[in-house]
Amino acid sequence: MPAHRKPPPSPLKTGITHTAIALFTFAGLSAAGVFAIQTLGNAEHATPKRTVGLFTAAPVGPLPLKERMSETSGFNEHQVSGPDTHEDEHTPNLGVADPGAEDMVHVSDDHGATDHETENNAEPDPSVALPKAPLPGMSEPSPQGALPIIAADGRKSFDVYRRPFSNPAGRPTISIVVGGLGLNARVTEAAISELPPDVTLSFVPYARDLQSWVDKARAAGHEVMVELPMEPYDYPNNDTGPYTLLTTANASENVRRLEWLLSRATGYFGVTNYQGAKFATDSRAITPVFEELEERGLAFIHDGSAPRSVFESSANSATLPFTEAARVIDAEPSGGAIDEQLLHLEAIALQRGYALGTGFAFPITIDQLRDWSQTLTSKGYLLAPASALPRTTTAYSLSSDTTQAIH
Repeated sequence: MPAHRKPPPSPLKTGITHTAIALFTFAGLSAAGVFAIQTLGNAEHATPKRTVGLFTAAPVGPLPLKERMSETSGFNEHQVSGPDTHEDEHTPNLGVADPGAEDMVHVSDDHGATDHETENNAEPDPSVALPKAPLPGMSEPSPQGALPIIAADGRKSFDVYRRPFSNPAGRPTISIVVGGLGLNARVTEAAISELPPDVTLSFVPYARDLQSWVDKARAAGHEVMVELPMEPYDYPNNDTGPYTLLTTANASENVRRLEWLLSRATGYFGVTNYQGAKFATDSRAITPVFEELEERGLAFIHDGSAPRSVFESSANSATLPFTEAARVIDAEPSGGAIDEQLLHLEAIALQRGYALGTGFAFPITIDQLRDWSQTLTSKGYLLAPASALPRTTTAYSLSSDTTQAIH
């Protein structure tokens, strides 16, 4: 007779049994945990908690200018003033593309005031301010506006509008000219308020309300220059404006254009070229312009962008105070490239005793110059206005040994 086999347990009954065991086990462990917490734990740790900082840490140094520009909305393109019949139809090419062009500020006449208003409205330091222009006897009226003259007592704009400077310790000096100012209000404000007073500022003659910018720069201690648009090789495709000095124009026409450019403002000690690689090679075109500048008591600084220029020989012939930059510091507008050019200027100043560099009104240029200038004293250098350089100064190349040492 076969053995009796016990039937397998019911799956349902088995599942219920296992579930019950699990629930009892979980309940027991939970009860033990609660008892342990109540007996041994810290009540403060048992409540939800959120820590809120009442104050945020202040950033170290100012934000980069480009970032500050991008934080502000509602800025419109700044308009440039042009000649009588070209103002609305003729917009000159005023330089290499500005990375912050989309943030250009319109300096409007609509509300009767100018309005270089940005978030930086700090009062200038009166201890470094230069006298407000024009000074008595230093200009004459003309149909275009006031023009600089040599005063009856012999004073020249080069002497009275330059920034005073002394270097009793005889330290190596470095001078910087920042150009292209007056069009982008945010960058112009930053250059005026954030760069040391010994940095020379150069303004575009087509900028609207140029005199207000010059006054503001001088109130902050900066000596200023006005830029002269000069014919590049690819003119007119590269259009530098209706008052560009041209190799094809006769002397009287170029002098007429020069007078318009000089009449845009008062208070500048000299002028500098804007572009002009072609004009810079034509002594016939340059000579009458330089003679006019000398007769009006001004200086000329070559920004270093035209290596084959005859500016120096023409300036010597006209006995015009002349200086040529050794480096364009932001031909490549990046922080690393600018720092390398500034290092070259330091080496030149160490060898020669002085060095001059020029730059454009890029936000990165303003940022790098501001930070770099704070290191000069500790390195044994002195920042000097461009007018403090010798009155006839040519460009300078480093010796091969020094160039290798830099790299």
